[in-house]
Amino acid sequence: MRVVVYGDGKIIIRQRIKILDDEGNLIKAPIIEVREKKRHDKESLEDVKKRAEKRLEEKLREVMRE
Repeated sequence: MRVVVYGDGKIIIRQRIKILDDEGNLIKAPIIEVREKKRHDKESLEDVKKRAEKRLEEKLREVMRE
């Protein structure tokens, strides 16, 4: 997982996942990306990061259902 933090309160999280077939052969390896930014000035970057990680988990679950 790669986390990039920008000075203006923006966070980008990228994670590559590998999807294998039944025999263990690589089918595809997409990169899932989530972008979040501060909703207001008083919100900490840690809160923004937690929200982004939660969205990343939701996207990963969505990809696994396909």
